[in-house]
Amino acid sequence: MEMKIKTKKAGVLITAIAAIVIILVGLFATGIMGSEAKPVFPEEHLFVDATYLLKTSETNDTVNVTCNLYLTNIWKKESGNIKTTAYVIETSDNLAVYKNTVTIGEIGADSTAEIEIPIVLSNNSYKVEILVFENEKLVIKGIVTISAYPIYSWDDISHSVQQQWEISNAGYDFKAIRSNYP
Repeated sequence: MEMKIKTKKAGVLITAIAAIVIILVGLFATGIMGSEAKPVFPEEHLFVDATYLLKTSETNDTVNVTCNLYLTNIWKKESGNIKTTAYVIETSDNLAVYKNTVTIGEIGADSTAEIEIPIVLSNNSYKVEILVFENEKLVIKGIVTISAYPIYSWDDISHSVQQQWEISNAGYDFKAIRSNYP
């Protein structure tokens, strides 16, 4: 009789210990204890819907342009922290001549953010490589192709040559960077 009671007590004790271990493993796995859990984003929830070029100022040697991106978050929750880096690369020698990083922050659920990236161009054809990061992870890479050339005209009134910059957007292409989210 005494043996049955000891066996029952041991069985209850083993069951209790197993339950506690299972609960602790579950808490550690979900990140409630220890470090904070990182949000898991679905793949391809951010999209570049459009790009536009806006000429903001010009001199005889350069033209300042703002490259506007429209980045949409199709997820039902806010995105992570968004940052973009743009490299202006001369197509003739494939060397970057200008770099600009813009921090955006979070993009709301089911919404679009306008991202303004100021760039400086001179007399040449360029590809602007734009990298979009979410929580410091590269998620989108794209190229905007731009030509910038001065146009000279004769002004009959002032009897002088006038210069204006001709900017053309030859197109853009953005692709999601595939990865395995945890």
